[in-house]
Amino acid sequence: MAESVTVIALRGALHTAPENTVPAIKEAVKAGVDIVALDVQPTSDHVPILIGDTRVDRVTNGQGKVTQLALKEIQALDAGSWFDAKYKGTSVATLEDGLAALGKKTRGMFILPQVDAASAFGGNLLAQLKGRAGSGDLLVCPDSGTLKALRDKAPDFEYVLALDEKVDGWLHIEKARSLKLNFIRPHTRQLNAKLVGNAHGKKLKVYAHFADEADEMAELIEMKVDGIVTGRPERLQELLAGAKK
Repeated sequence: MAESVTVIALRGALHTAPENTVPAIKEAVKAGVDIVALDVQPTSDHVPILIGDTRVDRVTNGQGKVTQLALKEIQALDAGSWFDAKYKGTSVATLEDGLAALGKKTRGMFILPQVDAASAFGGNLLAQLKGRAGSGDLLVCPDSGTLKALRDKAPDFEYVLALDEKVDGWLHIEKARSLKLNFIRPHTRQLNAKLVGNAHGKKLKVYAHFADEADEMAELIEMKVDGIVTGRPERLQELLAGAKK
């Protein structure tokens, strides 16, 4: 049913405020999305921050690799002016900032880099996520090793394995089953009604990644996906509201 499709806002309300920042998260929460998908990366001093690129260049007034800059250096940068002058002075958010902005009612989907659970970054990540255990948050991992290691230490989360969009869609199902997961997150190009039906037959929920255009969203809804990751959550909400009438 269309009305059951989960609305997943990619990087917050990224067309309303600078992506992955506190204002973008708050706007998405205010709009009533179900889940906010956020990118997590480590600073050089092992602090989890919210940024989608491996460099700070595109979304701040600074330069350099995220992993080679300390939190103090990154948070001294302006992460808002590139988007709109009214956001001048907005900082790159820490994961802790993002969790506070999410609050208790909105779930998170945290897109993680490769993580050594025993490392300083892994320890900080797990410590900050601890209070979210059992919340229905999803941790999206880039490889099965990261997923298994994190799940051993934090079993009270939902886990998703991120596979390259060039991988055949069936492999998402096989990998998820072998890892005893409840979700798959294929790229939109990998999806069709047969694949979604097969996933459902194996009790896997399908979150499509991603769709911004209304016709793409409508096609995914017709396939009966369970959720859609989108940079245009308001467009998806309007589509779903129209389908209910």
